Amino acid sequence: MSTLQTLIGQHFAYASGRTGVLQQLLLTASDRDRLLGAADLKEAESILTELKLTSPIDQGLKKSDEILQAIGTWVRAEVETMAPESKRPAFHILWLEEDAPMLSYLLKKHHGLTSAVSTQPLSGMTTYSADALQQLVTEGIAGSLPSHLVEFIKEAKDIKDVTPQSIDSAVAQYVATLQLKLARASGSAALKSYVEHKIDLNNIRTALRKGNDLIVGGSIAPKDLTGDLRSILTAVDRSSLPYDLSDPIRKAVDDPNALEHALSKVMADDIAHMWNIPLSIEPVFAFAALAQSQMKLLRVLLIGKRANMSPQEIKLMLPPFLSASHYVL
Repeated sequence: MSTLQTLIGQHFAYASGRTGVLQQLLLTASDRDRLLGAADLKEAESILTELKLTSPIDQGLKKSDEILQAIGTWVRAEVETMAPESKRPAFHILWLEEDAPMLSYLLKKHHGLTSAVSTQPLSGMTTYSADALQQLVTEGIAGSLPSHLVEFIKEAKDIKDVTPQSIDSAVAQYVATLQLKLARASGSAALKSYVEHKIDLNNIRTALRKGNDLIVGGSIAPKDLTGDLRSILTAVDRSSLPYDLSDPIRKAVDDPNALEHALSKVMADDIAHMWNIPLSIEPVFAFAALAQSQMKLLRVLLIGKRANMSPQEIKLMLPPFLSASHYVL
């Protein structure tokens, strides 16, 4: 065995033990319910500072936006500690999810499509810095940003008859294409399935809403999702998605909440599978993916509290909760 293989094996052995500790810090269903029951944003922020998830960050932070950004920065730092340098690009699959809102915002602002109340998204788990992206879009300064991103921004700035939807669609396709390339380069079949399934599920949502901005790259060709419900379900049955997914989709098609729970189970299964692949990148990816999904849930919940919505109203908006369990029932 080479010295490099030995070092990577030691790195993964450390990561295996470390992820076992870190998953204990992730949100539980009772944490979510406690935050939902908060009387207002101030109480929700106070509860947030008491959770295990916020124990590794600066305890002097009190505002939710600062807390969430600090959690993201901590998660990314943990990942970079646990993953060998050669494997770190694979995690850009997740960090790009946080770049996408920033890219959309900056391109919409360039085209004059933002409103006076629009605010720049913040995250501690991005591939590229917000300042670097802003310089690229507003001033054309590429710096050290990759050529594929520079070319995409140039093309997106030149779009004719642009709409907010067309910008979001272009960004989504760019990100999905890059994520799939990263997944293939990682050599992990589990990461490749994760990305393909994520694209498939987004396309299924779009198709059921009768939208036409489908993304290329999943296990289902977009053209197979452009027909009626029956043809969509047939395409799902023929894909790499779980064989029994079409039945819950059919039953939940008129209930957005139930549909989201049916689709989220696919991602939960993919992540649960990753936990159980020893001495590899997958358990670290599972931790990061779960942390990211829980951060998205927290953002929605806190936005609802800021808007003085009731717990019942917020619960209807929340994305499905993914736990840190290694098994999905």
